[in-house]
Amino acid sequence: MKVAAVIAEYNPFHTGHQYHLAKTRELNDVDYILVIMSGNFVQRGAPALLDKYTRTRMALLGGADAVIELPTIYATSSAEYFAQSSISLANRLGVVDLLSFGSEAGSLFPLMDTASALLSGETGCQAALQALLKQGISYPAAREKSIAGYLSSCPKTTLDSLTTPNNILGVEYCRALLSSKSAIAPFTIPRQGKGFHDTHLEQDGNSYVSASAIRNFLEKNCQISPDWQPKEKELAALSAYIPAESRAILWEMVKKNSCIKEDDLSLLMYYKLLSEKEQGFDKYLDCSPDLSAKIIKSISEYAGYSSFCRLLKSKDITYSRVSRMLLHILLGMTTPGFYREAYSEREYFLPYGRLLGFRKGSTALLSSIKKNSSIPLITKLPDAQKTLTGDALAFLNKEIYFTSIYEAVLQNKNKYQNNKTALDELRQSPVIIP
Repeated sequence: MKVAAVIAEYNPFHTGHQYHLAKTRELNDVDYILVIMSGNFVQRGAPALLDKYTRTRMALLGGADAVIELPTIYATSSAEYFAQSSISLANRLGVVDLLSFGSEAGSLFPLMDTASALLSGETGCQAALQALLKQGISYPAAREKSIAGYLSSCPKTTLDSLTTPNNILGVEYCRALLSSKSAIAPFTIPRQGKGFHDTHLEQDGNSYVSASAIRNFLEKNCQISPDWQPKEKELAALSAYIPAESRAILWEMVKKNSCIKEDDLSLLMYYKLLSEKEQGFDKYLDCSPDLSAKIIKSISEYAGYSSFCRLLKSKDITYSRVSRMLLHILLGMTTPGFYREAYSEREYFLPYGRLLGFRKGSTALLSSIKKNSSIPLITKLPDAQKTLTGDALAFLNKEIYFTSIYEAVLQNKNKYQNNKTALDELRQSPVIIP
């Protein structure tokens, strides 16, 4: 049995993702593709457009064989922690032979060279990092500057590997594999079509586009009402970029007003900031004392989640970093001790693997995971609550809490009819398709 892993958000799933899965299977002759996917909150510090079960169904229809959830604290962290935790989870599952990811480089050589350079310069980078932190620079900004300072003496191909989003993640995947001495082999496919952050659809429909462009189009062009039907212009604009199997699912979610955006968190965020401003926010992940002070000073100007992110961002702190920090505050995520440890010394807390969905034909894959994994594979949460104990049980209950927050926001948006309640995570079974 040969298994490929793909680390993804699928926010939402589109033809570029389908192409990646198909090429991974074709070029590597794999039997199964296992997706490690972010849950209801994603790395840019926002709720996912569609809930994790809907995105799981789209992924399975688009070519994945099974989907396992990346815990929220790791799914909403910066590229370094997002990648390293994902690789740690893949290692522990005990069945993954290769990791497939897209990159602008389209070649492993510059990515592996950069990853090796970062590992060999870890001591120097850490020293520079500590010096910058003592100057009062925030941790994310200090980390970026310390790495850039070290890599300035490296070959240009190495430096170029840290200038585009997918290359950055690719480098982090390779670094995590090298650092953990993983038996998993990296494999990259050239990214097709528009850039990761491009927000415009191609007019001719002949190219792949980013998930950002699809989210932007939906927000600007699709009216929300129970009797809404996509118009010919809207269908033509998006049909080329959403696989046929997923298109009906997406339209149905739009009609139900079940697409979530960051500003849907605005009231919850404002309440959280008001209720804790006296204590400050620097205990939360990604929030420095200086940034906490800036938040407290700026609360009187709060006008919504996204506008507050724009207000807080600066030359050294990007919008995404601010958004991640605010999301961590909202979800109550404090900084784990190992997030500040040396890269090679981190031990991610991953007490289980949570199965979100699978194809009926992939039961051999699931059996192999159960046999070879160093952590339990959870398929039914009530059973897991009976068997997990201590920190592992607390970790699982936190994940259930995060889902409840997302579902509360969703329930408020789509105004469930007939007194239907929000999804109960404890009653939710994995998505299964033929």
